[in-house]
Amino acid sequence: MADLSGPDTEVFAAGLELARDRFAALGQSELLPQERVFMAVASTAGGFGGFHDRLLPRRTPDDTQAPGYRYVQAAAVISRYGDRTGITPAAPGMVGADLLHAYVHDCCHFLTFRSYRLGADDGGYGIHRSQHGINFRRASGSTYSSRDPQGSTTTRNLGVIMEGAFDVDATTVTREAVTKTGLSCPPGGIDHHAFLDAVGEVQAVPATAPWLESMNGYVQGINAPYDVFLSEVGGPDSQELHEVIITATLGGNLVTLQSWLDERYGPGEFTALFRSETYAA
Repeated sequence: MADLSGPDTEVFAAGLELARDRFAALGQSELLPQERVFMAVASTAGGFGGFHDRLLPRRTPDDTQAPGYRYVQAAAVISRYGDRTGITPAAPGMVGADLLHAYVHDCCHFLTFRSYRLGADDGGYGIHRSQHGINFRRASGSTYSSRDPQGSTTTRNLGVIMEGAFDVDATTVTREAVTKTGLSCPPGGIDHHAFLDAVGEVQAVPATAPWLESMNGYVQGINAPYDVFLSEVGGPDSQELHEVIITATLGGNLVTLQSWLDERYGPGEFTALFRSETYAA
């Protein structure tokens, strides 16, 4: 916040208040402490920063948080939106809007329920994270849901579903903050696409820069499959399903989500939708 000014400060401050209200409604009284957010602001090597900046190499398809939130360190590592040399300024408000998008998204990661196990009967694997939001992992590393088939337009992978739910909440807060402060969408260039991305209205676009290529990958790998999943499983109650998912992810209690699915599709639907054969074995 200290390095922001003008429209950037206004949109971020407005979004911060909206985020507090949103998370309070989800039963969460705290946000990710800002002192645990580390932001790269400049680089002599150039490059373009922001939510879709890849500070670290791309990892496995269901591990989409790099750089983003780091669970081991309980901290977020992000970069300031725009030309990192500082030569070409971003459109007014874009730094604040992109930062808000990233911060609220990482608040979701920070607040996600986690439980750990340590026992003599774990096959010698030691401490392992047994539950992460609505997902589960055995000591051997086997996860409850498997990766989606390559090229799939929908998802049944719980990691993708949680990531998609986080981004829906983050872009919703950003969209409301933008509306509240009267910030307009830039007319062209990366700023135009980044604005639409931050408020949840982006579609895949011709990749004329690495940042846009990364954005397209996120849209195709997270946003679009999650939207299709909500439509397929939630139907006219898609928004309600999203609320149930995000609440269960942050709180760690699957009862409401399981009941929601069972009422519509029959007993055991959560297992039928998500449990992999590897985990069940």
